[in-house]
Parts: sequence; C-alpha cells; structure tokens
Amino acid sequence: MARLGVLLTGFGPFPGVAENPSGWLAETLAERKTGHDADLHGHVLPTEWDAVAALAPDLHASLQPHVMIHFGVSPPARGLHIERSAHNETALRHDASGRLPDTPSISPAGAARLDTTLPVTVIAAHLRAQGHAASASGSCGRYLCNYLYYRSLEWAKAQGRDALFVHVPLTHAQGGPISADALLHATQETVDVVLRLVAARDAAQRAKSRPMPARAALSAEDSP
Repeated sequence: MARLGVLLTGFGPFPGVAENPSGWLAETLAERKTGHDADLHGHVLPTEWDAVAALAPDLHASLQPHVMIHFGVSPPARGLHIERSAHNETALRHDASGRLPDTPSISPAGAARLDTTLPVTVIAAHLRAQGHAASASGSCGRYLCNYLYYRSLEWAKAQGRDALFVHVPLTHAQGGPISADALLHATQETVDVVLRLVAARDAAQRAKSRPMPARAALSAEDSP
C-alpha cells in the first residue's frame, strides 16, 4: 500500500483572536515523526473567505491527501470538539480582511449537510482516555472552519478519502483552559488515532476483497 498523504491545516488570526493556536499546531504536528507510514503536510490558511475558497481546492488537487485533519480555535471551548458535520451555510461575519462572504451558502447545488466518515465518538473517547477533555460535536458553526470542512468533506466524498475538523480551545497564554504542551499532546493523539483507524479500516477492506484461496473455495463449495 502507498504511503498515506495527510493534510494538516490551521488558521491564522481573525477578529477577536490575535494569536490562533491552530496554525501553530498544524505546522508543529507536520514536522513531528509518527509511527505510521504517512507523509504529513502542514498549512496555515488565512482566515479569509476568498483565500479559503481558493486555497482549499488547490490543496486538494496538488496534494491529493488520503486524510485531512483541519484544526481551528473555538474561544469558548473547554476541550477539543471533534466535529461530525459541516453545513452548507455561511455566517454573515467579517473575516480577517474585513470582508463578508459573497453568498449565504457554500455550494448552491450541494447537500445541506455533510458528515465525516470517521468515528468522532471513538476519537473523542480515546482522547478522554488519554486525560484530555474532548467531546463529539454536531456543528462546526457557520464561519470559515465550517466553510473549509464542507469543501473538504465534499472533495473527500467524491474521492473516497477522509476529512475531519477539530476545534481546539485557547491556551493558558491566551486565557484558555489548557497549556500549550497539553494541547500539542492532545492533537498529536488525535492525528495518531485517526491514522490508526484509517489503517485498520483499509486493511480490513483489503482482506475482504482478497480472492479466496482455491482449497478454501473448494471446501466452501462442498459445504451443504
């Protein structure tokens, strides 16, 4: 099997958040070694409607990632939110450049909601078992986190790939509930468990699709 291509993204600052930890996480995690047969690519996206609209399809096309894990910050959050769904709506909210979205929907002909194929409750439970506050969430909001997630889920569905969005809290330095080290460990665990789940699922699918050995096939035919 070919090495997994993994896209990790975070965002830059935006109104109300002068330092966005999600960008630092994406870059730092991409530089760390994993125990998986995977190539990690980290990118920090400007928190701007036009930029995300242009950059998301470019990253999909150029990297052709097997797995996408997007990080964004949620200032009210007290732990990690593992997002199940993205909605085909945009919030009438200014981005980092002061612009508003051009349309009320992300994809005029698209589904009202798209869901990840990854088991968000399993991922959240794993993080809690590692001592991190985490929960599955059914709404990614309607800001740029949701916009990016929708576009990635749309592409993933068409290509048979996986996408996940994780909202993280602010760090202690920003008045949040978690240290930078603990947040980095929590997101590292997120990447690890996602890659383990994807590898296990893909291995099971390959095993199921393997031709039955001739002797086993004859035995099966002889059975009543």
